[in-house]
Amino acid sequence: HQETLTLLWSFIVSMYCVGGMIGCLCSGYLTAKYGKKKCLLFNDVVLIVATLHTGFSRRAKSFEMILIGRFLEGIGIHMNAHVQYAGEISPKKLRGFVNVTSSVFLALGKAVARILGLRDLLGTEDMWNVLLSFSGLVALIQLLFLPFFPESPPYLLLQKGDKAGCLKAIKKLWGEGEHQAEVDDLQKQKAAMENIKILSVLEVIEDQTLHWQLCILIIVIITLQFSGINAV
Repeated sequence: HQETLTLLWSFIVSMYCVGGMIGCLCSGYLTAKYGKKKCLLFNDVVLIVATLHTGFSRRAKSFEMILIGRFLEGIGIHMNAHVQYAGEISPKKLRGFVNVTSSVFLALGKAVARILGLRDLLGTEDMWNVLLSFSGLVALIQLLFLPFFPESPPYLLLQKGDKAGCLKAIKKLWGEGEHQAEVDDLQKQKAAMENIKILSVLEVIEDQTLHWQLCILIIVIITLQFSGINAV
């Protein structure tokens, strides 16, 4: 029945957004408590589990597995720990460039996915599940190599108060040299943050002084969704 297929297709597309919302809401708490590196490793495991569901859904003849896979993919991709980690482990002179590359590679990934989705490649009745599982390969590569990288220096100093660990991570990432200036900047940032209260989502909503900024942000995000970006 065409109406049933359309409904299932809509659910499959929407589950990614539902998972993304949950991933975004959990991102701040998890990265502050466990660090960016551990969250990235968790993301990799979630994405691999998600791609196993989508990859074997055709053999199992189960659309429920596709729904679960899309939901988990939304959680893993939208935790945004990768952007924070890449920016924090970068030297100050390259930090802006590195932060921009996340958007560049996001667009590149979408372009590659659209090319692979052509009917001459993986967009066929026999290979669509392989296409949906392609992101698991990238997650597996990161899961294998990320453990050899240190935790981000700002997290070690600002959240854990580990100055020695912070300096050790900086030297491992940027090489031997004089990095005291970067450590001093982080300590100044830590001192400034001690006098700043971090608001929860509920507190932001209840704070009347932030209503206009919140409304503008919501309108921008809603407008972006109406552009059809998630359908793409």
